[in-house]
Amino acid sequence: MSKKKDKQNNRKQEQERFEFDTFGYEEYRKPPKPDAADRKRMRLREGKERITSGNRARLVGGFAVLLLLMFALIGRMGYWQIVRADELREMAVQMQKVDTEIEPVRGAIYDSKMSTLAETVTEYELYAYSQYLYKSDDIPPSEKASTLKKMVEITGVDSETLLQRLTADENLVLVAEGLTREQIERAQKVWGNNISVKTKVTRYYPNGAFAAQILGGVNADNVGRSGLEYEYNSVLAGMKGRTVRTTDRDGNTLSGSKTKYYEPKDGDSIVTTIDSVIQHFVEEALETGMKKTGAEAITCIVMDPKTGDILAMAMTPEYDPNKSSQPYTKTERDKFAKMTQEEQTEYLSRMWTVRGVSNVYEPGSTFKLITAASALESNTSDENSRYKCNGAIHVGNYNLRCLGVHGTQTLKEAVGNSCNPGMARVALDMGADTFYSYIDMFGFNDKTGVDLPGEANSIVKSPVNMGDVDLATTGYGQGIAVTPLQILSAVNCFGNDGVLMQPKLVKKIVDRDGNTVREIEDKAVRQVVSSETAAELRDIMEYYVAEGGGGDRAYVPGFRVGGKTGTADLVEGGSYSKKSTNTSFVAMAPMDDPLISMIVIVYKPTKIRFGNLTAGPIVKEIMEKSLQYLGVERMYTKEEAKAAKKELIKVPDVTGMNSKKAKKLLKNYGLKYTVMPEGNGSQEFAVIDQYPTAGTKVEKNTTVYLYSE
Repeated sequence: MSKKKDKQNNRKQEQERFEFDTFGYEEYRKPPKPDAADRKRMRLREGKERITSGNRARLVGGFAVLLLLMFALIGRMGYWQIVRADELREMAVQMQKVDTEIEPVRGAIYDSKMSTLAETVTEYELYAYSQYLYKSDDIPPSEKASTLKKMVEITGVDSETLLQRLTADENLVLVAEGLTREQIERAQKVWGNNISVKTKVTRYYPNGAFAAQILGGVNADNVGRSGLEYEYNSVLAGMKGRTVRTTDRDGNTLSGSKTKYYEPKDGDSIVTTIDSVIQHFVEEALETGMKKTGAEAITCIVMDPKTGDILAMAMTPEYDPNKSSQPYTKTERDKFAKMTQEEQTEYLSRMWTVRGVSNVYEPGSTFKLITAASALESNTSDENSRYKCNGAIHVGNYNLRCLGVHGTQTLKEAVGNSCNPGMARVALDMGADTFYSYIDMFGFNDKTGVDLPGEANSIVKSPVNMGDVDLATTGYGQGIAVTPLQILSAVNCFGNDGVLMQPKLVKKIVDRDGNTVREIEDKAVRQVVSSETAAELRDIMEYYVAEGGGGDRAYVPGFRVGGKTGTADLVEGGSYSKKSTNTSFVAMAPMDDPLISMIVIVYKPTKIRFGNLTAGPIVKEIMEKSLQYLGVERMYTKEEAKAAKKELIKVPDVTGMNSKKAKKLLKNYGLKYTVMPEGNGSQEFAVIDQYPTAGTKVEKNTTVYLYSE
């Protein structure tokens, strides 16, 4: 130990001796001058060894800040956990709550015999993972071809379209849409997890363009936007349900939480007054009428005059509510494609409009029935009254002309001759106040109250504003504008002992099980004329068709048909034009006990003119078929019976047969056939009913209607 220490002392002495010899005595005794690094280390050493007043102040300030922050944090925590605890708890629950709406099933629309006119269906969209089914290079060409062939078979989509979809850049591609459940099940059996399916609930009209304007349609949200769909939307729509559950952030239901389920209420269904058979008669007749008259449009309404039930309502051009943004026929679609955008908008607006309710027109000579009834009821005319026609009547400063010279005539003959001067004199004899009061009684100052949206108001001059010329022209149906439904409803009272009935399209509301929720009763508005006056008007109407000559085109041998035509010139350039007219025919049958009434309006015919020639044949076709269908027995006169003797065919009984066999049998008998509802024509079915019934004698080429379920 001492040796080690001696060595250290020797080294130290040698170092000192070296420094003394090198620097001299003064430098040797003077300590070396510290550099910057030494000075910094010295200051730090001094700061550690003593606490100055500045350091002390800084330490106290820092500590105070830490205390303040701690108290602020404690206060904030208390605020959120105590003051706003309930609010946060509620927010947490809301964030964890998943509220899912459940759509109800929209109610159906039925005809009077419970055949479906509108229903809600579920459509399926098929998607495929193309990488696994077609695009991968690992898939053999033969397998690709087989996949494509099978897809065509199941979906009905052509192979070219499918090939484009399967080779697109995306992996998940749309293969087909609008598929049935059966098609989807077939696809799932073949391709399993390599396909995906989406469902879509849509409104479906199984009969296509059948009664389209009456039924109306729905928007993308399944909410009614026109027709009965709009008018009864609150009934059909039902009430949404919901499922409420508590989940974690990944959507998994939390353990111990309760799921609340509120069941949706499906919409109720409506049963209409529409008779699909008569509706079919009407639509067929209008289609023929359009070709023969070259008209812009035709409207027809068929009613039961005693109840106010609308049995059929149709108008052209028609459209398919399943494809409501385009015309129905190819001819009309070709015309539509050449129109400007503005013209297309106007066309679609006309196509969707229920003209029988939403459009007013000058009724022309059909209004002479109202004038005659008003005169008889007010006792300003009777069977002894006479009216002279020299071809015109001078009223004020105007000569109101007639189409003929009828001489002296009774009221019945004046209506039968459709004489303008005669009916002008009838109106003038009544006076403005009396005539106006009956116009009001017949309902022309009010809407009919039919259960369809968009009913228009009529245009009727008040007695104060009705001068002699206005009074005279109103007597023969010009200078007044009404809806087709108003004029038919008014004429109906002649078939109902003078009682005006409110028209209706829905007779009851039923639930999904078919139980009646509400009956919609027939509604008598008022007694307009006496039963005696009503009987006289029926006689006048029958005279006009059977003997007067003006309505002979609607005459049906064996049936007592009555009616009245109308031809109203349209105003163009401030005056009436003979080149542009609306023609019409209002009719009823059988006149001894009316079961059916109708009005046909032909708008702007171009090929032929006058109501008897344009609307008369349409009325005859509908009336004859409808009366046969309703079981009204023909009562031929001797002359009619002689003319009716033709080679008649007895309709075979095909009820209960397979449709394929029934069609073949009818064809062998020389008869045509139509399947009802129309949408079922391509599929085989069991015939549950037929019209005409088995054993009925009909002419060759008569159409037999076959009914499926």
